[in-house]
Amino acid sequence: MAAATSSNNLVLRKHQLDRLKNHTGVRLIVVQAPAGFGKTTLLRQYCAWREAQGATVAWLHLEAHYSDPSRFLRLLCEAVAAACPDCAISLPESSSASMQDFLRSVQTVKNGLVVVVDNFEQAAHAGMEAVIAQLVRVMPKGVQLCIGTRVIPSINLPRLQLREQAVVVNVEGLRFRANETAEFFREFRDVSDEEVDRYQTATDGWPAALQCIRLSMRGRTGRARPLPTSGVTPDLIDFLATDVFENLSADFQRVLLEACMPERICPELLEHISDRTDGEACLHEIEHLGLFLTPVDLDRRWFRFHTVFRQVLLTRLRREMSETEVLSHHDRIAGWYAAHGFSEEAIIHYIEADNEEAAARLLNKIINRLVTEERLDLIVRYADRLSPETIQNYEAILNAAVIAYGFRRDFAKANRIIAMRRAILERENAPKEAWGVHNYTRIFTNAAQDRVAEIGATGDKVIEQLEGSEGLEYAVALNARAYWLYLHSRFEEARETVARARALHDEAHNLFGLSYCEWINANVLAAQGRNEDALKALKQAYVHNEECATASVTAGSVIAACLAETLYEKNCIAEAETLLNDHLPLLEQQAIVEPLALAFLTMARIAVLRGEEREAEEVLDRMMYLGHRYNLRRLVTYAKAELVRQATLAGDLDKARSRFAGLGQVDAEGEDELIFHAGETEAQTVTEARLLILSGRHADARALLQPAARKARAQRRMRRFMKLNLLLAISLNVEGQVSSARRALIEALQAG
Repeated sequence: MAAATSSNNLVLRKHQLDRLKNHTGVRLIVVQAPAGFGKTTLLRQYCAWREAQGATVAWLHLEAHYSDPSRFLRLLCEAVAAACPDCAISLPESSSASMQDFLRSVQTVKNGLVVVVDNFEQAAHAGMEAVIAQLVRVMPKGVQLCIGTRVIPSINLPRLQLREQAVVVNVEGLRFRANETAEFFREFRDVSDEEVDRYQTATDGWPAALQCIRLSMRGRTGRARPLPTSGVTPDLIDFLATDVFENLSADFQRVLLEACMPERICPELLEHISDRTDGEACLHEIEHLGLFLTPVDLDRRWFRFHTVFRQVLLTRLRREMSETEVLSHHDRIAGWYAAHGFSEEAIIHYIEADNEEAAARLLNKIINRLVTEERLDLIVRYADRLSPETIQNYEAILNAAVIAYGFRRDFAKANRIIAMRRAILERENAPKEAWGVHNYTRIFTNAAQDRVAEIGATGDKVIEQLEGSEGLEYAVALNARAYWLYLHSRFEEARETVARARALHDEAHNLFGLSYCEWINANVLAAQGRNEDALKALKQAYVHNEECATASVTAGSVIAACLAETLYEKNCIAEAETLLNDHLPLLEQQAIVEPLALAFLTMARIAVLRGEEREAEEVLDRMMYLGHRYNLRRLVTYAKAELVRQATLAGDLDKARSRFAGLGQVDAEGEDELIFHAGETEAQTVTEARLLILSGRHADARALLQPAARKARAQRRMRRFMKLNLLLAISLNVEGQVSSARRALIEALQAG
């Protein structure tokens, strides 16, 4: 890193470097700008300085297939171990790691640790941003996270900046100033100040364009071709990079075209692609000439081309190589990756080589691990590139694709694959075990689409079809059965079924299924008014999940949503808000309706407590948007009911009545055999009864409340009974029926 910083291809970014030197104590540094603005250069210069001060530097360059948080945390742990071998911890054989694994790996680093995550935009999505937010919050003192990215992560940077916990360097800070541009061209003694000013103006200080001009001048003994007049555009960099490329020898051009095909390159891979024997010397020469090649690890074994220059090279490649030659190169790259244990990279290049069969065979070997680790983004990426004809030949891939598409709410694709698989099973007159595995995948899609009645029926089918196997599929079916029993207030049966499922998930080390078990169990306890037991169970499950699972496990976020709501009801507002800030992005990305609704509703209520009514409305607007976008009716219903609640409690009865009218007959759930945790104390009956009470229509309110309370008591839904009876007590008291009000209040308190 220090050697790279001192290269004559670089200019010391003194102004921004001094700024970072003055903020070594902040938790987070974000360097954000479009491609070609020197984000990596600045971070390397800062890290070289930190190393000189005695700090340890761990560097991670992200690629698209690293976008699953579980894989990301594993790579962070490995980067720390590479930078500080004495700090290495024992990790599981899988490709995932947990937040606790990362914290253990950094705790023993002395004299400060800088963890760099470069190229973050390759993995920027809600799940990854949630993990980054958690990292920033829990990192121990002395650990600093630096992110190089084209996009600003959605991690509440303004709040972190106000608390002096973050520093952001943006595009304006990365543009070359006039004095930096002059230094950059100092090697050309015959270039006048006026010409340098012209380059500065034409490029607006864009470092990548200035580097191309300099390289072009070297190839033309001191003068670049006339610049385009269009200013700073993609055409400018294409024009300049093409000029640089054409000034190279034919042999060196060939090396560049072959080296740019994989996202990253090492000497051995280059030699395999090109049949050369001097791969290391070639890469060293490319880097030495300043041709936008940088190392992506501290060992300087793996390199990558800058995205802007790589795109120019790939465009050139398609012009100069035949399609057959390009496909052959991709196949060779895939073969090398596969032989050296890089299965995920190999699959992508087999697909690029139009060798779907080889890609599918290799994917089939690792697909179950990817499902267990919840690497749904990667599964979707593969499934999108494989033809349906190929997918249908591999049952494990087909089932994984259904689950991944379902949880990513791409229901059309999931249902299309389900229909395709059903047709195959019918055509082959498949045995019941095959149907059981097929129906197991339908549990996931039914849950994701909030088809609750179908969840129970499908779970029962799987239990019957897979009786005696008692593997993962059977355990998931038990989860579905337990949830259906809970919704029908059959609590003892639900808990017995949860216990059976828990044992199977434990045996299989399936933390995903186990987390859902604990969530269902907590719902059962809370519905019966056993709030302390529910809180204890949720806390234990959350701690266990944090310790053993990855931060990406959506079921862990499901537990967090339920725990946050329970903490809110216990008036532990700060704890609840922290949980929601950490996990809401994950829930938004792929959770089922119930925990997602809980998270949104709790977040909105916390905002109201802070007096942030506009923020609460924005949260509920987001909730309704997701409901409409994915046709998840309950999200819309609960959001509308919460808006009525807020207006009612604020005393704005006109607004409350207007909003209640907006619920409509279709949206109002009324009394239903299925009672959900997120709606049992609000959307069902309670919303309307509260509005009637505050409108002075007490007889109408009691006409709703009394039969609903009797039914809740008969079902032993004491949480709901308590809420209904509290409202009943309020109504009776306002009308002067003090004794009846006191009796209703005592019954409510006894229930809680």
